[in-house]
Amino acid sequence: MMVFEPPSAEHLWAAAGVAFRYFDYGATLLWASSGAVLAARRGYDLTGIFVIALVSSCGGGLLRDAFFLQAGPPMLVRTPAYVLLTLLASLLTWRVGESLQGRLPAPIVRLTELADAIGLGAFAVVGMRLALAVSISVAGAMLVGVVNAVGGGVLRSLLLHRTPRIFRPGELTALAAFAGTLVYAALAVGLKLDENAAGSAAIVVVAATNWISRRYRLETRAAWSTQARQRRSIRSSRGRAKAARSNETAS
Repeated sequence: MMVFEPPSAEHLWAAAGVAFRYFDYGATLLWASSGAVLAARRGYDLTGIFVIALVSSCGGGLLRDAFFLQAGPPMLVRTPAYVLLTLLASLLTWRVGESLQGRLPAPIVRLTELADAIGLGAFAVVGMRLALAVSISVAGAMLVGVVNAVGGGVLRSLLLHRTPRIFRPGELTALAAFAGTLVYAALAVGLKLDENAAGSAAIVVVAATNWISRRYRLETRAAWSTQARQRRSIRSSRGRAKAARSNETAS
């Protein structure tokens, strides 16, 4: 009787390519940094900052490994790299916040938003590439990529008792990740282009879509109910007022 053995993590990364491992490490550092900044702005201590940063950066990968790839223990516990990157981001955030007395300049806030956008694209590409490496269909791999991209943000929001951002009207997050998986599928699978180049192009598409959505307030719409539309209008007004205050502080 044949016994099915899931592919090892080493086999997955070998099949995906070295570049995608570094895409994953880079995205982990970026999302750990943005998660740490969010926790610090909420007044958490170093432990809380680290936990939120870890969930933000590795939550999507945990969902990917547990529900889709099923290649043994998650990548998070197979190598110390992810914990070390998260710890580095947490300590840097803690130290910088102490030196700035908790007041983050507007350029740093914008930099974390850009880091979020780039990390979103990298996670989408890595999740899709790993899924293709275990012979998941293209459509299924696209789903894995989107889950990998937004999963950490969803788990972070639940941990903070907030409605996940992708469920609320607002910036293009899940849709941006989906667009990136479409680009990667078209270039790497359809046109058979170099996978690293296709992955880089997809990351750029996701990051640009998400950043432009934030910068120019290109948002998804609320449901048809009057109450939802009223809440959306109030939130938009508050967002514009907050942006105006940030610009005044920066100047």
